[in-house]
Amino acid sequence: MAEAEKQLDGLWTAEFGSSVGVSGGGVAVFQDGRVLGGDNAYLYVGSFKSSGTKFSATLQVSPFIDGVESVFRTIGKNLTLELTGELTSDGQAIAQGYPVEMPTLKFGVKLTKRS
Repeated sequence: MAEAEKQLDGLWTAEFGSSVGVSGGGVAVFQDGRVLGGDNAYLYVGSFKSSGTKFSATLQVSPFIDGVESVFRTIGKNLTLELTGELTSDGQAIAQGYPVEMPTLKFGVKLTKRS
């Protein structure tokens, strides 16, 4: 396992927002190249790769509560997020990306390692 992946492995909180002006928060577990997480209405399942302080992730975002709007103002829609990011300090990271289904929209997230 790469050293950067070891740095990413753990429980993270996520504070995020989109270019449509909606923000939110959730949690994500990074472990051995996989990402599992969620927020109040959506599950995140995916994978990540890292090199040095840089990382990339692909997440499938799926609703589990009907009728709740996503940060992209979609309702009931499965989305694929492509993200690139960087570890910024001990226990902190930032990433940016977009939903593959709506590539003109942007997404940003601040991650804080909790465990």
